[in-house]
Amino acid sequence: MTQMNKNLLYILTIVAALGFTSCDKYLDTTPDNRMELDSEEKVKELLTSAYPEFTYGLFCFAMSDNADDKGPGHQSMINNEQGYFWEEFSDVNQDSPAGYWDKCYSAISHANKALEFIESQKVGGEIPNSYLPYYGEALVIRAYCHFMLVNLWGNPYNPATAASDLGVPYVTEVETVVFKDYKRETVAKVYELIEKDLVEGLQYIDDSAYDVPKYHFNKAAANTFASRFYLYKGEWQKVVDYSTDALGSNASSYLRNLSGKYKNMGLNEQITEYTKSTEPANFMLTSNVTYWFYYFQAVLQYGYTSNVSEQGIKQKLFDNIFNLTGNNEWCQATASFGEGDDFILKWGYFFKRMDVNSDIGWYYAMTPKIVAEEALFNRIEANVMLKKYTEAEQDLDSYFEKRMTNYADENKVTEANITAAYQDDSNADSPLNPWYDFDDKQRTYLNCVIDTRRREFYYNGMRWFDIRRFNLKVVHKVKNGTPVILEANDARKALQIPVSAQQYGLQSNAR
Repeated sequence: MTQMNKNLLYILTIVAALGFTSCDKYLDTTPDNRMELDSEEKVKELLTSAYPEFTYGLFCFAMSDNADDKGPGHQSMINNEQGYFWEEFSDVNQDSPAGYWDKCYSAISHANKALEFIESQKVGGEIPNSYLPYYGEALVIRAYCHFMLVNLWGNPYNPATAASDLGVPYVTEVETVVFKDYKRETVAKVYELIEKDLVEGLQYIDDSAYDVPKYHFNKAAANTFASRFYLYKGEWQKVVDYSTDALGSNASSYLRNLSGKYKNMGLNEQITEYTKSTEPANFMLTSNVTYWFYYFQAVLQYGYTSNVSEQGIKQKLFDNIFNLTGNNEWCQATASFGEGDDFILKWGYFFKRMDVNSDIGWYYAMTPKIVAEEALFNRIEANVMLKKYTEAEQDLDSYFEKRMTNYADENKVTEANITAAYQDDSNADSPLNPWYDFDDKQRTYLNCVIDTRRREFYYNGMRWFDIRRFNLKVVHKVKNGTPVILEANDARKALQIPVSAQQYGLQSNAR
């Protein structure tokens, strides 16, 4: 183990000592939604509470094919285990689906409170200019939260079935009663309402309204979210347009420079740099109560594996890069906390104590929720669907140049090397099968794009959404047992509606 790895291990001894701490009590003290709003500053303050405090990364990762079984003797965690076997989740705290559901609707409630107040400030039917940035932010937040909800608890968008597929409640009013009856809108209706909020909100986003724009839906983040929305809908030119609006004329300048700046840093420096607001790749950062940071990413039983004889995740995904040669080094750093507890280096954590003399509290992570690489990959995928292969290859080159040392002509992305590596689907557990059609060349390029995207967003939870929208089968190995399989059309790809929501009348998902 390197000295830097020892430092990491030393830093994390407090994690093992403190153990797992629920944050139920803390969550009972979130900012008061009854705050008396009387100014732009109060609205701005309220909207800082309008981003989900929990995150989806841990349970989405566990459900995806990015997770592998390391075997007994590694750290157990209920959401990691239940996710890996696609069981019904029993936990309702941080890093659980039920917890994320609650925090999304809590964020929506804050956004609706801000919108209601801003509407009340109209003069002559017009919103005052000083409120417009916050009006836009609240609308985009509402759109984003409902988008995440429908893409976890509803079926993937398919225009042939969206009008009958059950989505989620789309909440646009401030709650005035303790319990209110809601109904699940169809996926089509949810997407319609998301688009309405998103398109209207985008026009008012103003980065100058914030002290640190990257802690809010700034222009780059909002445009990237729009590109994701239209990617799922299959409106390819809009994907290209919004991605380009996010990336500007020089996309490469926004990409995380792992082969340059990060390559010259120690591991602790990299962890710190990864979530800085000054990092160009970070379009939007959110602070989340979570265990999903590098220590638990390393030690949980169902995670990253690197056993050569068993062809682990490292061998299957990170040692199998189609344009990497003997002259290059892949620059996503790895480290280890011990035998079998390796991990890909990404973000760290901070610990908030209950009080100054307490040894218990909550783990937080500053999480990059929207990044430049997503805008780039969305554009690449859309250009493939538009058959603009030269543009797709150029963007892939921009990406690989920031991920490999000594990037040279022999590494350049070409139709020939993409075809050689990705024309055959035999290396995949199942072929891409979205609701739209594509020809053989598009399929080959998409195989490359989605595989590369999977590698880039390892740990982020994004792979789960690709598994859903491309109708992929997932095979999970079981140490000393029979693999478990999630078929392409398995109903469990739509999470079960939380029990608490079912108790108030929301229809459950079929099983």
